[in-house]
Amino acid sequence: MKKLNCEILIIGGGLIGLVTAYSLALLGFKIIIVEKKLNLKSSKLKNVSLNDTRTTAISEGSKQFLEKINLWSSISSFAQQIKFINVFDRKPTSKINFYNQNLNQNLGYIVKNNIIIEKFLTKFKNLKNINYYSGLTLNKIIYKEESIAGVFDNVSIFSKLIIAADGKKSFIRDITNTKHYYKEYKEKALVVNFAHDLSHNSTAYEIFLKSGPLAILPMKERFGKNYSSSLIWSHNKNFVENLLISTEKNFKLVLEEQLYSITGSIKKIYSKQAFQLSSHINSKFYSKKIIFIGDAAHSIHPIAGQGWNLGLRDVKNLYKISSGFKDLGLEIGSLSFCKKYHDECFYDTYRMYNITDKLNNLFIKDAQIINSLRGIGFEFIEKNNFLKKNISNFAMGL
Repeated sequence: MKKLNCEILIIGGGLIGLVTAYSLALLGFKIIIVEKKLNLKSSKLKNVSLNDTRTTAISEGSKQFLEKINLWSSISSFAQQIKFINVFDRKPTSKINFYNQNLNQNLGYIVKNNIIIEKFLTKFKNLKNINYYSGLTLNKIIYKEESIAGVFDNVSIFSKLIIAADGKKSFIRDITNTKHYYKEYKEKALVVNFAHDLSHNSTAYEIFLKSGPLAILPMKERFGKNYSSSLIWSHNKNFVENLLISTEKNFKLVLEEQLYSITGSIKKIYSKQAFQLSSHINSKFYSKKIIFIGDAAHSIHPIAGQGWNLGLRDVKNLYKISSGFKDLGLEIGSLSFCKKYHDECFYDTYRMYNITDKLNNLFIKDAQIINSLRGIGFEFIEKNNFLKKNISNFAMGL
């Protein structure tokens, strides 16, 4: 069996895994990143197969970190700015309109996942201390006195630290017996990218319907003279599954019934997918010489569009801690290193996990008294600029 050595082994080559690898490579660490799904014939990053048509909402705070590590410039031209967010509760008359009072910043940005992956992989070519391998499936983890190794089908990779970025169904979490709390929601998320005739005016919408939240996110793409947006609609499983197999005409009619006043006629459906809604949080974000990052550590309800930004805050914390340990000549992968990472990330994640779960419970209920209380709350927030500013800054990760 072939043996490879590095300082940090990252298992999982999704968006968070890629940013983690790049940021730590900038600090001078020798990185190996392994992804079993992407079709890369070699570590030279050729022949990439990118099928993820979903979009990622990037907050202003996340954008600033990506700027710091020189990744933002590679995707900025593909990013649609969000200048306004309009939130409705059941009907347009119960609303909150958010905007960034700092005119030099936006509320956020929308970029397609496959573009982010493609552009970030291209940036890897400039860093000689990153090696990327695909088509490798992790079988087990073994410990040596001074190292930890991931054992794959035909290679063992030895490192000082393993970063588990292997997603919600993390195999590393299972084999380390790391406990986690998991919640499956009754709804599925319908994700649709589509072209429409009314301008989105760089505005995102969050509409709290009885069936579940419906978000409309502006996209950069254009289809002729038409505009493009991405829809994320939480609804019961039967509705979503039946809608997906309905005719194109019926599919458009159902969407236009909800969206027409905002988007106008739907001209083209680019893609449509459905995902089971769930959330989870690990009891701790580390094990021996292992840390969990992004979806391997936590996932939240998409009601606030903060899932990826929460994962990027993990990366930002890890980058800061790794830089500090390196400057002091301390060893990454030590118990103190792993525990410090957990301490920096866990409370922030636990808070966001509960906020999104409780918000979903609050807005999906349809009792008259609850509707009235929500209406009072919306009116109070809409009239209070100080409160709106603080909510906006929280959402932007500032």
